[in-house]
Amino acid sequence: MEKSTDTQMPKCRVQSICFCFTVFLMLANCRAPIPSPDAALLAYFQASPLGDTLHIEISNENPLAGDTIPNRLFFTSIPPALLAQIDYLADATQATVLSRKKFSLDGNISAYWVEIRQFWFQHHSLFLYDASKRLFTERITVAEWYGGDGGQVLTGSWIFDYNGDGKKDIVRREIQHSMIPNDGEPLEQIYESASLFLWKKDHFKDTPFQDTAALVRRFPIRSFWCSQDQQRMISAISNVAPSRSFVISPTRVS
Repeated sequence: MEKSTDTQMPKCRVQSICFCFTVFLMLANCRAPIPSPDAALLAYFQASPLGDTLHIEISNENPLAGDTIPNRLFFTSIPPALLAQIDYLADATQATVLSRKKFSLDGNISAYWVEIRQFWFQHHSLFLYDASKRLFTERITVAEWYGGDGGQVLTGSWIFDYNGDGKKDIVRREIQHSMIPNDGEPLEQIYESASLFLWKKDHFKDTPFQDTAALVRRFPIRSFWCSQDQQRMISAISNVAPSRSFVISPTRVS
């Protein structure tokens, strides 16, 4: 006769343990889901149709628009790799983050327009959010104002369908201003450039083009360093385009 051992667990007891464990898993899965940081951040943005053309630039006024996003929420929700692309963002605790608007780009991808102000520095980005992945996947600068006494950089953008494929593209304009010492009299230098970003599948692709000067003339942005006649010409050109103009203003250093 074989001896029975106390180490063998009765079959009914094993089934009871398995049943209790299954019930525990079912109850755990029935709990209300905890909102992700992304969902809390997205709630700050109001959806708005983009229209034919969106013109974003810097001007002399100083309007504040959009809701203020808590710094901790914003800087923990955005992937660090995307934040690292923004120049001169030295101290996140000293920054003011504003939600401007959101608009659809293509399928599951939407653009979230964010303004960041820190001291007199101003920056405007489009953060691209893929709803199917529930992730911010790309970022692109659309307006900016930074620099110091020796030189400043001013950036603005035109967002519209550049190549006629039905998708929004970006023409980004940049003006670099500097003062170069010249026998005691500073020499003012102004350099203007343009970049073209075409929409490709799920992101804006930096695309080469031939005639930079033509793009600079066709898509002007307001400059703090040109004459009044040039400013009037820029305003006239801007008013001809069927655009919605959003003007963002720097705080000048006295």
